Amino acid sequence: MNKRLFRHIFHLQLTAMLFVSFFIFSLILLFDFAEIARKFPISNLEETAFAIKLSFLRTPNTFCEILHYIYFITATFTMWNLCHSHQITILKSSGRSPQQILYPFISCAFFISLVWLFLLHPLGQWSDRCYNKTVNPSFSSEMNCDIWIDYPKDNQIIFISGIVNNNIEGLHIYYLQEDHRIFAKNAEIRKNSWELRDVTVVKDGDVSDFDRLTLHNNISLNLLQILSSSPKKQDIYGLYKVYRIQHRDKVLLKAYELELHKLLANCANFILFALIAAVICFPINRYKTKTDVAVKMICIAVMLRFINNIFESMAYTGVLPVIVACWTVVLVLLCLAVSILVWNEA
Repeated sequence: MNKRLFRHIFHLQLTAMLFVSFFIFSLILLFDFAEIARKFPISNLEETAFAIKLSFLRTPNTFCEILHYIYFITATFTMWNLCHSHQITILKSSGRSPQQILYPFISCAFFISLVWLFLLHPLGQWSDRCYNKTVNPSFSSEMNCDIWIDYPKDNQIIFISGIVNNNIEGLHIYYLQEDHRIFAKNAEIRKNSWELRDVTVVKDGDVSDFDRLTLHNNISLNLLQILSSSPKKQDIYGLYKVYRIQHRDKVLLKAYELELHKLLANCANFILFALIAAVICFPINRYKTKTDVAVKMICIAVMLRFINNIFESMAYTGVLPVIVACWTVVLVLLCLAVSILVWNEA
């Protein structure tokens, strides 16, 4: 494929992506403004401006969560317009295969996925934090709940019901090779120790209660800082820090690892949606209406979302490994889409 044709199709996608993104962003902004106006009374210009500010802070995070579906819409209808206007037919008659025609779509998907991963998603997380601080000026950090910390080297598993900064509520420590468990109603993490309060210790069948108990568990300050923030509030930069700390401290944080693989799998979803768009629009048929295309897109998006949610729940509960849960659906659909395109061409 020559560079001029490549740039033409690439430009068509970006133009359509910007238009659709602006429309959907405006729609989300409108709904957010209506929701904020319902929660906060608006009686003058100053309160209206405040509500608009909150809307602009709240919208980016929601927008970033559905950007890969927005690209799915863009890629599908761009390809459908090329088919419907006979441009794909002309390209094929000149000796270009569908695989060559897909190069600009895959390149655009890869480019947008990188922009989303390293720029838009972190911007959405930052905007969400600003929204929380604006709504609640005393907001410093929210409680991070249901944290599992696995120390394979020490055969120890720690469950924390909730943590804010260095204060813990509901601490459970399990020693896997011993009949030894520790339960504490709350605790405080210090530099080289954990100060436990209202403690119950179960060891070899004996139960002991203590008002206070000190455990020497050297948890790094970097890990403590990360645990104070929910994995769903982390961007790629924060999750990469978690990945490095896991290898350095030989500790497993399943929820954070799951979120990291979800982000990377979402990047692959952009390319997957480009291929699925080709499956929907090929073989070329001028009698496919936009309604048919839209129905297929909605069914695929809902099915993908539903399956991903099931697999995510299974990974969180330990039924499936994190990598299997996050990547199975994406890789299977990628292989299936490529196989269908090759089969149609044959």
